[in-house]
Amino acid sequence: MRAGPVMVCAWARRLRGWCSGLLCLPLLAACLGPPYETGRVQDLVPGAREQAVRVDGRSIHWVEVGDEAASPVLFIHGTPGNWQAYADYLNAPELAGLHRIAVDRPGFGESAEGGVEPSLSRQAELLAEAFADLPPMILVGHSLGGSLAMQLARDAPDRIAGIVLVAASLDPAVEAPRWFNRVASWPVIRAVVPDPLAKANVEVLVLQQQLQALWSGWTVPRLPIVLIQGMEDSLVRPSTADFAESRLAAESVTIHRIENAGHFVLWEQPSWTIEAILRLAEP
Repeated sequence: MRAGPVMVCAWARRLRGWCSGLLCLPLLAACLGPPYETGRVQDLVPGAREQAVRVDGRSIHWVEVGDEAASPVLFIHGTPGNWQAYADYLNAPELAGLHRIAVDRPGFGESAEGGVEPSLSRQAELLAEAFADLPPMILVGHSLGGSLAMQLARDAPDRIAGIVLVAASLDPAVEAPRWFNRVASWPVIRAVVPDPLAKANVEVLVLQQQLQALWSGWTVPRLPIVLIQGMEDSLVRPSTADFAESRLAAESVTIHRIENAGHFVLWEQPSWTIEAILRLAEP
């Protein structure tokens, strides 16, 4: 059956709309930028220590503050992103008694060498090795950083003292890639997509299957977990809190459903995350 002129015109208009949207990505990224301040380490966090270690041929970079003998807190950013997402937490006076570490995940920031690593298990392996000398850590993961925090809990449970999940991608049922994720991976489109978004897309395309593998056959140990979910989140569905409630041991998880908060609750309402960290750090 041959398509009529009306159908052809409709598809042409749709294609133009897709292409226009994709071609606007560089401008959109430039206008929006990250929801946190960026800059040099010493400008953002005066007195911070910048560190890097090589693990299996890759460089894992992080920025840290606080007494190295204190309880460690590892901050894991989402996608895209880098350690700067947590600069305010490195500066937070409420957390001064803790050893705070903001890492660049593999493929991002100063850990970019080797490219993006879409496997959560492989990322967890790299981070576990990078921080092998530390005592059990409190993990703080935002968005896909929360996915990685849970992968670490599965693969290296003895290394984890507790987890704070903020707008975390956890439920595979709602993390399927969308049409624009697939289109953005086409070489002709990839050429015009800003590099941070292109890197993020590599992870998003396989996130659903990564989460399926994460939860498959795993009974989550009774690990102290605080989940913070904005009920106006348009990137990670608020129903993720219900999924977490069904999968995590009721006696070890605390879930905060925050009204009038979105995906950026980490920066817009930091008191929730700070209070969660302090709670998990209590002796």
